[in-house]
Amino acid sequence: MEDFSQQLSRIKKKLLEAKHVDKDLKVFGADYHKYLINKPATLEAVQKFESTYSIKLPACYRSFLLHIGNGGTSHSGSGAGPYLGIYPLGEVVGELNYSPLLTLKNDCLLHPKMSAEFWQSLSKNTGVDADNKRLDDNDDYDELRVKLYGGILPIGSQGCTYLHGIVLNGKYKGRVVNLDADDDWETPRFTFAFENNFLDWYERWLDEVISKELIHENAGWFGYKMGGSDTNLVATFLKSASEIEKNDCLEAILRKQKIENETICIIENELLNRETPFKTICIQLLS
Repeated sequence: MEDFSQQLSRIKKKLLEAKHVDKDLKVFGADYHKYLINKPATLEAVQKFESTYSIKLPACYRSFLLHIGNGGTSHSGSGAGPYLGIYPLGEVVGELNYSPLLTLKNDCLLHPKMSAEFWQSLSKNTGVDADNKRLDDNDDYDELRVKLYGGILPIGSQGCTYLHGIVLNGKYKGRVVNLDADDDWETPRFTFAFENNFLDWYERWLDEVISKELIHENAGWFGYKMGGSDTNLVATFLKSASEIEKNDCLEAILRKQKIENETICIIENELLNRETPFKTICIQLLS
């Protein structure tokens, strides 16, 4: 089993530091959770939850609950975390559908960069009509949600119909996914966070609070773009062979409030390449 002890120790220290840096609670959601988190869950409580839903929580998230904390004073009893915080274990498990006993143990069908065509193929002939609109039959609608959101545990609210969940099984087990629980089925209603697991995602949030990146009024939505400094992002851009990953790097740099001169030079050189598919976003960055 992977040892998260060093990362858990860093997170405990960074929670205190984040609370000190954002003492005026300017980061979105901080005025709800106030960087407070209740004492950790007991092993008995975690095992009971897993037994009830016939699942095994990802080790990263399980470690957080057992060693960092479980719930707090924010929305639906959430503890300190991105947006409105992290739900306490066992609460709001039915936020994506009304059948969590069926859904949580199902295979997770969602994956990063899913096409609209594949998303629509999943929902075809299930709970929607020919125009992909919701049917009145609640049983069909619930069946669709059970199918599309299988293997995903809601772990926190972003406000309105937006939330974040964690993948419970399959290739992306332990990854955080941002979801919109609205009833529009035309296009994928989710975006995977870029971090490899829950703890990496949570620590990145703390790092961006401490660096004050998330305190800026134009900080944008946390976790929807790649993380890291502009110099790290542009280094990934240069070495990547994937056009999708390169574009992700540039979009993340575009979110930064300030970028280094070296980064600007690299973007200028990219723009001089007549064959570049990134001309528009390079111009945006330089502007």
